[in-house]
Formats: sequence, structure tokens, C-alpha cells
Amino acid sequence: MIAVIAKLTAKPGHEDELGAALTDGAAKVLAGEPGCLLYRVARSRSDTGVYTLMEIYASQAALDAHPNAPHFEEIRTALSAHLGAAPEVEFLDALN
Repeated sequence: MIAVIAKLTAKPGHEDELGAALTDGAAKVLAGEPGCLLYRVARSRSDTGVYTLMEIYASQAALDAHPNAPHFEEIRTALSAHLGAAPEVEFLDALN
């Protein structure tokens, strides 16, 4: 399994809009990508403009399919209007 942690920061004044776009996108990923086992959105308690995505994919193939899923461009467009910086992404090997 492959784990992904992504940190996304909202433009000032777009904190709630980014959160809504992320949670909407998460629902689409879970519904449309059977190889995605977990896709959670969390909001920082100390900085409400910072969100963390926690993702787990069944395989490298499932992760590779993620940016090519039919809904991905729609999600990317929705997020880009509210992002204040490029996402910081870390890929990990899940041990359990």
C-alpha cells in the first residue's frame, strides 16, 4: 500500500472555500476510485487555512490512476481558485 500526506494552504480569506472543495473532492475520489482505501481531509487547529490530506492507495497502480480519474480535473480546478501555495506532498510506504 502507498500512503500520501499532502499539506494545502488556503489563500487568505479562502479558508472555508478550500475546505469545502477538499471535502467535495474527497467524496468523489472515494466514490470513483476503488483503489483508494482512505482519503481524509483534516484542518489544522492552529492555522485554519492549512489542511492535510491523508490518503492510502491499494497499490502503485491505484496511485498512478488517481490523477487520470475523470473527476480529477474538476477537483484540481476547484482547488486552484483557493490555494495560496503549491501543495506539499509526501509519499510513504504503508506498513499496515
